[in-house]
Amino acid sequence: MKINQDYVSDQYHQAYFTFTAQEMTDIYSEILTTFSIPDSDLKKKKTMINDLVMNKLEDKVIENELAKMDVIPIGGRKYRYLSDLAPDQSLVVICQFCVLPSGISMKFPTTIPKELFSFPMDANVSKDFLKQLLLQHEMFEYQNSDQVDKNSFVEYDLSYVKDDFLINHIENQQMEMEKALPQVFDKFLGAMVGDVIVLDEDEGILVKAAIKKIQNQVFPKLSDEIALKLNFLGTKTATTFKKKVKDIFTFSTTVVLLLNFLGEFILQNDEIQFDEYVINHFMDSDFMPKRKKERQEYLQEVKKEIIKEYIIWIINLNFQNQDIKYMDRIREEYEFDKILFHNLNRVDNYQSYLNRHVLETRVLQYCLEEGILDIQL
Repeated sequence: MKINQDYVSDQYHQAYFTFTAQEMTDIYSEILTTFSIPDSDLKKKKTMINDLVMNKLEDKVIENELAKMDVIPIGGRKYRYLSDLAPDQSLVVICQFCVLPSGISMKFPTTIPKELFSFPMDANVSKDFLKQLLLQHEMFEYQNSDQVDKNSFVEYDLSYVKDDFLINHIENQQMEMEKALPQVFDKFLGAMVGDVIVLDEDEGILVKAAIKKIQNQVFPKLSDEIALKLNFLGTKTATTFKKKVKDIFTFSTTVVLLLNFLGEFILQNDEIQFDEYVINHFMDSDFMPKRKKERQEYLQEVKKEIIKEYIIWIINLNFQNQDIKYMDRIREEYEFDKILFHNLNRVDNYQSYLNRHVLETRVLQYCLEEGILDIQL
């Protein structure tokens, strides 16, 4: 692989990645092996295979090379493929991104109002977390219900009918309402046992679902006994469980609020002027609203997000040798998040999660140690 860098401006960068035909062949072979795709499916699954190859190139190969460069990438990347993807031909990919400007400095507020960090525990977060933890431990029961709600599990028979003639009949189909497609969800919601729902109609063929059973999951209330069985981060009582959840939520939310406050403060003081390359990077986006007012609001939000990244990197580059005081809190946050978001493995691996949260938490530690923020965690 050959890499050429183009230092477009002090705030913007692009890099050309040239892959040889042999390198592309190796990447395709790795994808086919990893996902157990036989040669007989190559034509049928061409689009899926190319998507997997692009993910590999962008998220792994190119991202690893960006980390080695003498610039610090900021925000989302844009990719341009200068030829079609194929396993037996070379490829050039252009990656464009914002960078941390050299020599940049920002003036922080002398103090941050502590009232900003006085917030209650989000009851929905607490409820959802407990539910996911109980699901993980299979601590629930199924209870029959007469009517479908948004949390129901539905069992039904599926029929294909044309002119009152039964073409096909499939028994005992099951569906979880929380995972149903919107159009299917709307048709089942509120239905009762015995109802027949028309799911689709195509060329005179009706697809019907006859509801046989409706069940909901019933979860036990949190108690000392339940907390002991769950044993989340060593908590053994309902009181210590609730406190642990609240502490994690408070710590996580504090970091988010702090970064938002600092980003907004610097944005409003017009300390940072973004060049045309940065602005165009986000103007030329599918997320760009059509209306003028909405476009202005969108760009302001984008600028704030870039400033937040500037803040994170400036502090971390200046204090990278300083020990992080909150590693235990970050690890607890990881354990909390992977349960709350229904993913025991998480989309991020453990190390990348820690790395990112260390960067963000160092901003909090800096503000506390410099006396800019005076709160108890």
